[in-house]
Order: sequence, then structure tokens, then C-alpha cells
Amino acid sequence: PVGVLTGDFNNDPHSAQSLRREDFDEIHQHRTLAETTEFLRSQKVAAVVPGHPTALEWSDLFAQSLGVPGNPVASLEARFNKRIMKEYWAEHGVPCADWFESKDLESVLSWVAGRGFPVVLKPNRSSGSYNVFVCRSNQEVAAAFAAITTGPDVDGHRYESALVEEYLDGDEYFMNLLHDGYGSSLISLARCEKIERGGHLSIYRNIWSMALDDPLAREVLPQVQAANAALGVRVGINDTEFKMTSRGFRVIEVNNRLPGVGIPRMIQQCSGLNCYQENVRLFLGEYLRPLEQYRFARHYCICCLSNERPGRVQAYTGVDEVTKLPSFHDMSVSARVGAHCPETKDLISAWGLVFLVNEDEAQLQADADAVHALMQLRVE
Repeated sequence: PVGVLTGDFNNDPHSAQSLRREDFDEIHQHRTLAETTEFLRSQKVAAVVPGHPTALEWSDLFAQSLGVPGNPVASLEARFNKRIMKEYWAEHGVPCADWFESKDLESVLSWVAGRGFPVVLKPNRSSGSYNVFVCRSNQEVAAAFAAITTGPDVDGHRYESALVEEYLDGDEYFMNLLHDGYGSSLISLARCEKIERGGHLSIYRNIWSMALDDPLAREVLPQVQAANAALGVRVGINDTEFKMTSRGFRVIEVNNRLPGVGIPRMIQQCSGLNCYQENVRLFLGEYLRPLEQYRFARHYCICCLSNERPGRVQAYTGVDEVTKLPSFHDMSVSARVGAHCPETKDLISAWGLVFLVNEDEAQLQADADAVHALMQLRVE
């Protein structure tokens, strides 16, 4: 494999850790479509697989230029720009949060006045819940607008405008679908347990897998498939976030790539499906295996460790105890002793992730509780 870097991950420790340069024969820094296409053609590339949110602006253009399988370029923007995504859903009757986007704070405040609080402000294409704010006053809206429009996000993008949405109540989930060019199949469903602190809506605590025959899966699958179809998704394994609100299903966004945070490895641990391998086959046009009798024999929980006070890391504890838990599978810690650790405001700024797998869901719950009790970070 060869890699193409379409972004700068210096401020994203989890992405930076997951990029292992030794996994690639060569890595190319993307600058222009023509230059990158020439590089890929020189490498005789037969499949282009998006591996990060920043790739979604380019991967299908690369595929089209090379004449290899990909998703339609005509709807490309709808698969990475959240406002355009919602416009496509509105056109196709897919339920989502009401929205408004503007470069002008007064226009945003005027829209909010007509909707009422709370509202959510976010960039139109960021990832990892970065700079997503829930606002309950005009002052909070103004502060969120300034945070979004005055500096780059974690991937280096700058925004002149802010996207404001109605606040959706209810529980949040994500569903992973396998698209083979003819239809889509369910391969994973999970519930996101989050906490809110300081106006930051998406501080992850735990991510829980769910049974594929759960009644919720049967209820929402046609709507998740419709949300993907509206955006022209045809090939690949991807991730769709949604909420079950007091008014029913509302789609949040489609991330048209493999899910992050180690989810593909968890899917394989629980079901045996190698998402990386199958995704390559899909983009090669060689996918043949039907998902007959596919199920989760085990379940996973990803514990996301949160830091409430920024500072220099003095120590963190609990590692030895957590590795001895019955459900322990793996751990990723981005906090480093002696280095600065930011306050956790989103998924990207979690100071560590602990991966648990077990057939016994009661044991899984007990071990997740133990992780949060045992893993402690000390900063000064």
C-alpha cells in the first residue's frame, strides 16, 4: 500500500498515533489533484480507500481520475460538507435537525431567536466532534461562533461561517453499513454515552456495541440506508450517526469512510469480519462474500478517558489494574508524563482509550465502570 496525506494531523494525537509510516511502501503529501493522480498512476494503484475525514474531499476524485471504483463525484460535497449533506437529505425527505449557516453572527442570532434555545453550533466539516457547542444564551452563541471562525480546526481547516442546528434530544447511536455497489448490509450498531461540560456537547464516555437483531436496528436500518442513498454512497464500509429523539429518528451525519476510534478492530473481535480487508475488496471491485448468518458473538465497550483540567501531566495510574480486568483487550494513551494535556472537550482530546470485549454484557459493564474508577490522570 501507498499513502496520501490530505491533512495535517499535528494537533490530532489519535490520528497521528494511528498513522504508522512503516505500514506503507511510500507516503505522498497531497498538493494538487493532477500531481497526486500522477503519483498514484505511477504506483499502479488499483483502489483508492479513504482513511480519514480529510480524505473525503479527494478520494473519489482520485478514483475517477484513475478509472477505479469509487462513489459519484457529482455528490462529492454532500459527503463531507454537513450543510450540503442536510440539503440533500431535505430534498430526499430524510429526517434531520433543522439548520442554518451564515458568516454573520447577527444572522445566526436572528435564526436562533426564531428557534429558541438550546441550539448547537459547529463547523460545516470538522471531525471528532471538534468545536461542537451546545448554547443556551446569546453570549454562548457568540463565543461559539468566534471559536469556530477565528482559528483552524484540528485538521487545519479554517471557517468563515458557522453551522447552527436545532438541539436534538434523546440517545445517540451510530450504524456501520457495507455498500457493495448494489445495496447495503448492516455490520455494526452502537450507542454513544456522552457527557456535557462547559457547553461542549460531545465528550464521549463510553461506546457500547449492540446486537444486530436489536429491535432498534430493524427500525432504523431503512432510514439509515435512505440517508446514505441520498448522498450517492455506493461502495465501501462507512459510519452513520443518528439520534432517537422524542420526535423519532433524526440522522446527524454520514462519515463516508471506515469508522474511527478502533471500531473496525472491535467489529472483528466481536464478529470475525475484517473490515479493512473487506473494504479493500469493495474498492477493488472484488467483493464476493455475502453476510449470511453474520452476528456479534461478543460485545465491546470503548472507554474514553476525560480530563477536566488542562495542565502538565505528572502521572497517570490504573494501567496495571485495568489490564487485568476480564474484558480488557487493548489500550491507547495519548497523555505523556511531562507533556501538556488539554481539557477534554470532544473525542479527539480524550487522554486515553480502553478497549473491552466480552460475551457477558454484565461483566463488560462492570469492567467499564472499573476503568473509569481506576484510570486517573494527575496534572499540574
